[in-house]
Amino acid sequence: MNRFILRATFLLYLAVWIGQVQAQNLLLTGHIYDTQTRQPLAGVTIRNDDGQIIAQSNKDGYFQLSREQANAAIEVALIGYKTQHVPLTAEHKDVNIQLDVDPVQLDEVRVGLNSRINRETPGSVALLNTDDIQRGNGMSLQSALNTVPGVRMDQSTLSDSRISIRGNGVRSPWGSRAVKVYINDIPVTETDGTTRIEALDVNNIGRVEIIKGPASSMYGAGTAGVINFQLQRAPYGERSLEVSGLTGSYGLNRTATAYRSGGDEVNSYVAYGWQEYNGYRIHSNDMRRFITGNFQFFPNDRQIITVLINRTTQHSQIPGALTQTQVTENPLQANLTNVDKGAGRYQNWTRVGIGQQYRLSDKLTNSTSLFSYFYDLNHPLAYAYIRNYYQSYGGRTRFAYDPGFPAFATVFSIGAEFNQGLTKGSQYVNEQGSEGAINANIDNQNTYYSLFYQSETQLGPKTLLTLGLGINSLQYRVHDYLAPEQSGIKRFDAQATPRIALSHTFHEALSLHAGVSTGFTPPTGSEIKTVDGGINPSLQAEKAVNYELNAKGSLFRSQLSYDLAVFRMDMSGELIAQSVQQGITIYHNAGKTDHRGAELALSWLAVDNANSSWIQRLRPFAAITYSDFTFVDYKIRNADDAVTAAYDGNRLTGIAPWVVNAGIDFSTAFGIYARCNYLYNDRLPLNDTNTAYHPAYHLLNAKIGYTRVIHKRIKAEIYGGLDNLLNQRYSSFVALNAVAYGGGQPAYYNPSPTRNGYGGLNLSFLF
Repeated sequence: MNRFILRATFLLYLAVWIGQVQAQNLLLTGHIYDTQTRQPLAGVTIRNDDGQIIAQSNKDGYFQLSREQANAAIEVALIGYKTQHVPLTAEHKDVNIQLDVDPVQLDEVRVGLNSRINRETPGSVALLNTDDIQRGNGMSLQSALNTVPGVRMDQSTLSDSRISIRGNGVRSPWGSRAVKVYINDIPVTETDGTTRIEALDVNNIGRVEIIKGPASSMYGAGTAGVINFQLQRAPYGERSLEVSGLTGSYGLNRTATAYRSGGDEVNSYVAYGWQEYNGYRIHSNDMRRFITGNFQFFPNDRQIITVLINRTTQHSQIPGALTQTQVTENPLQANLTNVDKGAGRYQNWTRVGIGQQYRLSDKLTNSTSLFSYFYDLNHPLAYAYIRNYYQSYGGRTRFAYDPGFPAFATVFSIGAEFNQGLTKGSQYVNEQGSEGAINANIDNQNTYYSLFYQSETQLGPKTLLTLGLGINSLQYRVHDYLAPEQSGIKRFDAQATPRIALSHTFHEALSLHAGVSTGFTPPTGSEIKTVDGGINPSLQAEKAVNYELNAKGSLFRSQLSYDLAVFRMDMSGELIAQSVQQGITIYHNAGKTDHRGAELALSWLAVDNANSSWIQRLRPFAAITYSDFTFVDYKIRNADDAVTAAYDGNRLTGIAPWVVNAGIDFSTAFGIYARCNYLYNDRLPLNDTNTAYHPAYHLLNAKIGYTRVIHKRIKAEIYGGLDNLLNQRYSSFVALNAVAYGGGQPAYYNPSPTRNGYGGLNLSFLF
């Protein structure tokens, strides 16, 4: 017995000793993520200082190294991302490395919920990075979004903008509709389907993912598509403080400060921005204040926690639309009624969100976010004075399960999104910019939910089948305190929105994708009202069926990337605005419309050599959009249901048949860079009758800068640019279907700035 005890004791000590030796021999473990999306990156190559491959990350982005494998530093590399050099010390036990997107290899970047390579992702998905977003002066997303074929951002002043995708949303008189918008996977779109992005500081955005066409099977209601903004995060291993200043034409001034800290346990990005703009036109002054905090915590190797805090103040004057005669006389003038009534938008936004990504097991993961969004609005208009208080709360969750099938490998996703918003609104008579007698006091409580399912099955090594189904519902509850008889509830029955897509990768040069998707867009809170302010019980949601064929690939040793999409979207019940009197617009369903089009994105990496002593990068690019959108069944009826007008066969209002956006990016070893953009916008109909058109126009923008690192601790950048070099007179944001009263002309036009310039300086202090 004693001999047995001695042997057991010896074996126990031996096991402990071996474990200690192995623990000492293990240098570190690590995870590698996409900086912006927080998705784990598989297939990342890790090399030591001698250039030898010593590890590769698995599907969860995980790797581990021993002392014999690594020395003072490692090099982390993945196609589509910037290679990163990571110093190692004896204190390193677990590292969380985050890789930044390479600006010129976007087709290799992981996108979407399942982090697939962009080229292999089914459907039309576009990606913009920090360089794209900062292509202009950093005050607007217009120049960046308009480089994506099929995507359109119209803007007059900084306070008036709308985003449309494949023609959906272009009819919105203010803000955006039919487009679902997220920040860090937190919904920005309000519960009634409207979105205003003015509260978002362009300089805080690190990446934008755009899904074109209905995505209801994963993101709920919306026939246009989805835009997901990812806020900036600190590069791994960097701790810095950046101060910046910008000045430009028409009284443009901006100052900002940003703090970044990227470590293994916490990643912090905190920014404050102040900007003012006197405006191109009379009565178009705009002031903003931005405070943004974006934090990421790594409590263990299975969990990532994200916290978002955003507070924005906006004070904007609204100059209003002009007639053709007024534009010819003086495009700088404002609408006289807007000036007399002090039209403007004075608002404070607050967004708070917390999210968690958790790897429950090797097969099951969950991503969940909770959020609250509220604002107060003081909004004098030409024909009313509005005060609104809005608050919403909700959440989104998604489970992904990979059972590890040996054949037909499948990843299943299931989730839900819920959002409830309450608007307490009062409307008064506008007496020269002051509140007069109250004429409306209404509470709107809107409840929205979405359930979704998606599966991705590998039918073969290069063939992927995607199946999806969304269940979406919306309810409006209106309480009118001054006219109780107009109170009521409008429920939209739950809508099932299926999707099927098949993709096959033949080669790096060609991936083919074919799919059918469906979607629906309910009327917004302002669209659902009748002339007297009650609920229109007959109004229905817009519905869409989208058929699409997509080809993506890279040619000539990955120097030329292309993305071609051909689609047809059949819309039924499209909402059409009808102005019944000054300041009052009602909506009705217009039967059917036909959206047929083609979109082509090209990018040629002519030069890409980081070791060059002269030109390091030279990249021409182009985005071409063709839209053949027509009314199929559109008839105006009177109260007796008699047809008073028919517009069947007319072109869809506000859509230009051809849009071309081309440009070139250039950078040198000396730190000099240049970006140049050209935009051609074809003529477009301003009304449903197709009797008035905005003429075609050409825009040319250019930006040049110089960046340099000083004494290894200070990075300086100075830049300047000119917009509308050709000095074109045009209106990006037009008032569609404007109606003339009293024998005058319709006020279609919000003149955009002629030639204007800007310049700025950024200083970053590295700790």
